[in-house]
Amino acid sequence: MRVESLNGSWKLRQSETDDWFDASVPGGVYTDLLNAGEIPDPYYADNELDIQWVGKSDWVYRRTVTIDEGFLNEDRIRLRCAGLDTVATVRINGEVVGESANMHREYEFDVENALTSGENQVEITFHSPVEYSTRHSENYEYQVPTLRYPVDQPGRNFIRKAQCHYGWDWGPCLPTVGIWRDIELLAYSEPRIEYTKTAQNHETNNVELDVTVGLDAPSGDEVLIAAEVADAATREVVDVVEGHNEVTVALEVSDPDLWWPNGYGDQPLYDLTVAVDAESVLKPSDTDTVTADGGVTGAKSSIPEDPSHERSTRIGFRDLELVREPDQGDDGESFTFEVNGVPIFAKGANWIPADALYGRITRDRYDSLLDSAVDANMNMIRVWGGGYYERDGFYEACDERGLLVWQDFMFACALYPSDEEYLESVESEVRDQVRRLADHPSIALWCGNNEVEMGLESWFDDADELERLKQGYETLFYDVIGGAVAEEDDTRTYWPGSPSSGTGMQDPYQTNKGDIHYWDVWHDGADFEEYETVDPRFVSEFGYQSFPSVDALSSVLPDDELNPTAPLMEHHQRNEGGNRTILQRMAASFRIPFSFENFVYLSQVQQGLAMKVAIEHWRRLKPECMGTLYWQLNDLWPCASWSSIEYGGNWKALQHVSRRIYAPVLLSTRTGDDGVEIWLTNDERESLSGEVTVEAYTFDGELVDEVGKSVSVEALESDCVTTVNVDQLIDGVSREEAFLSVKFDGSDETYPAFEFFEEYKHLELPEPDIDIDVDKNEVTIQTDAAALFVEFDVPIDGRFSDNYFHLTPDEERTITFDPTESIEELEQRLTESLSVNHLRKTY
Repeated sequence: MRVESLNGSWKLRQSETDDWFDASVPGGVYTDLLNAGEIPDPYYADNELDIQWVGKSDWVYRRTVTIDEGFLNEDRIRLRCAGLDTVATVRINGEVVGESANMHREYEFDVENALTSGENQVEITFHSPVEYSTRHSENYEYQVPTLRYPVDQPGRNFIRKAQCHYGWDWGPCLPTVGIWRDIELLAYSEPRIEYTKTAQNHETNNVELDVTVGLDAPSGDEVLIAAEVADAATREVVDVVEGHNEVTVALEVSDPDLWWPNGYGDQPLYDLTVAVDAESVLKPSDTDTVTADGGVTGAKSSIPEDPSHERSTRIGFRDLELVREPDQGDDGESFTFEVNGVPIFAKGANWIPADALYGRITRDRYDSLLDSAVDANMNMIRVWGGGYYERDGFYEACDERGLLVWQDFMFACALYPSDEEYLESVESEVRDQVRRLADHPSIALWCGNNEVEMGLESWFDDADELERLKQGYETLFYDVIGGAVAEEDDTRTYWPGSPSSGTGMQDPYQTNKGDIHYWDVWHDGADFEEYETVDPRFVSEFGYQSFPSVDALSSVLPDDELNPTAPLMEHHQRNEGGNRTILQRMAASFRIPFSFENFVYLSQVQQGLAMKVAIEHWRRLKPECMGTLYWQLNDLWPCASWSSIEYGGNWKALQHVSRRIYAPVLLSTRTGDDGVEIWLTNDERESLSGEVTVEAYTFDGELVDEVGKSVSVEALESDCVTTVNVDQLIDGVSREEAFLSVKFDGSDETYPAFEFFEEYKHLELPEPDIDIDVDKNEVTIQTDAAALFVEFDVPIDGRFSDNYFHLTPDEERTITFDPTESIEELEQRLTESLSVNHLRKTY
């Protein structure tokens, strides 16, 4: 097979003009126009408003490609477009060869009659997504409602495009177009492998592996299918017909190393090679075994030399199941991901596109963000349904890092059409994506949508055609998507939507089954302690906002707009009333700082506290609750949002907090009826034992009292190991001037926890005397009085091993700084530029 890549340099023009600009493929129109100097930075100030014309225009991409006679002599000549965003007409030498209307599909067009020997012109006209969606929405036979956002465009639910391109409550409205994934010409006269999918049976130490091979055959004939992985190999001669074929071959792999989620084991990956050949003759070797159906198996079987087509993927051997066992005595049921027989507490966050301009996203960006997830002890990422199915590099990175992927299909916060044309497009989209992604061991779940059922129950329950919309929901998410997934991949659970209680619309707000989204604290302004009143099985969304760093905000705002109520600052806050919510909660808990820098710092501290209360409570509930995925891991532009990693990759306070509260062993406290409960939560596969020590301090350094107890907790369990009487521990000291420092000393590590008795603004905090010593890349800090939420900051790219931590009086801690790149004289630069902040310094 011959391949001619069309990635690289193209030309671009607005369809109404003759002015051509340089363009890059894969990429998008906003990035190309920005690079050409034709538009201002969309993220700066409110430039976004001035460039809405881009999404309302048609755009033409063009390039030439030289083709030789040999290429044209092949029987099949296809133009493969892995991603066209979105409504496009494709021409070669002026002849229309195909059209697209779905960003999430892979299109192939027959171009045999359009190409000529020598130079050829490929031209793709992208039609305005805004005009398309508006027209289809207005002309539809009945109204299909959708949520709207402060800056958006209408009709997003009528176009199969990333829904967040039309604006969201954390992102800009930049409805881009472009060739956003690979594009290439293919020429072949013998069968070509389109995809492979695997299914595993782990009944014994050996793994029975079925490999399904999707083939496109230019003609019907006998062909050889060969497959190899680890110590196993197989070859079979099969009959194929002209066109699409699916062939399944079987291998038995002897005792492979198993793939585990992060924190539970390693992630060995094996190369699976599959080949198809129309020329080879099946010749058993001396050690091969001829099977009853005519196949050949044996360790010495091999891929033919120079086959018609060969494809390699990396797979992991793991036995994964979503366990949903009915509760005894009521209608609840469990919701537990089990891998290799071990119940996994899912710890992670929601993923949105890594940049509003997808042309900027690289494998390095994926690696950096997902490394941060692993460093924070996460083992699951939910790819949220309002963006797009990520590029291959994202899923490869998840495979390598042991990050399970909850994969939404791309529907979010709207209802959707259910006409035949729309449903056919969605079915093709689902089949394309499942075939592309099914080999990845990280994929744990296929989920139909984000908050569509919830919309039917809450936001759109007064719609004129409600019953028709409900029937459309059932058709789209159960019959079409659920049916296609069942046919393409029966090895994983299809979950109809998030949140959901399971089959049928059974109330997506139930806590005793399925997954929930819990937003009462943020959207309704409830106290953080409200989290502790909710006992769910799995929480796939919850969150609290903060501001990114001053540096991130300064990159998109002038200095006189660095104020939470400034107009341009509010433009970079897309959740209506979001800045007010942050301020109100801050005023309830903290003393409002005078400087904007300290306001940003406290907003991040506050966000971390909210997530700490929620996650610690839900981890204490295991095994009743078996997963928390907070909203959200990352940002796609600089803004105030729910993210724990700001745009650009710097960690907010929450990411550091996540590392502690998602640790395999969690020590936490809870105020109960009989005092302060001390809990140990153990996600490790071995039991824990050690000593719990509870020390009562005054903030100025007096050790008032202490108690200790030997405790233990079984593997994969959570338990209250002791309860302490606070009044006895701090006898004679007011609650405003005392706190508890709790430690669990295990065999290998010490785990800290703290308990404060009043709002932080009421605590009697002295000004601590802090000593800092820098030795190479290590910073040692010591204080004579308690220092809360200690923050290290340096103007150097990199990360501290811990941050936003508490120091007890006279405690000495050493923190390591890991620069992104090797830096000469790092010790000197750290010494000169390190700044230290803590709660007492904010007033």
